[in-house]
Amino acid sequence: MAWTYSNSARAAALNAICAMLNGGNARLLTSGDVELAAPTFGATAFGTATVASPSVATANALTADTSITAGTIGKIAFRTSTGTVIKSGTVGVGSGDFQVSDNVIPSGATSVNLTSLTFSLTLGGA
Repeated sequence: MAWTYSNSARAAALNAICAMLNGGNARLLTSGDVELAAPTFGATAFGTATVASPSVATANALTADTSITAGTIGKIAFRTSTGTVIKSGTVGVGSGDFQVSDNVIPSGATSVNLTSLTFSLTLGGA
């Protein structure tokens, strides 16, 4: 018989991961790792995760970054307040680990933010 996890265990695991981002940021990078922007999470980065399968947590409002660089976003790294990467992946329009409606920060832009963000977690047998 394979190991299984209860939905409440999944939610607890996701809540712990999301709590690590309290006061951290979402670092937006080019494919060559040049930072373009880093909107910041508040003191409580996410609301409580759902007790479902998969468990889902919705981010609270982030603070826009106003010190930005124009370019094409190719990667994202979610970091703690001390800079430790918790979750990272590729960014794309219609593809990638993190999908966006537009991955280009145009010249002359004054701020960048993430206006809707959810994390989900599915745990399999171990």
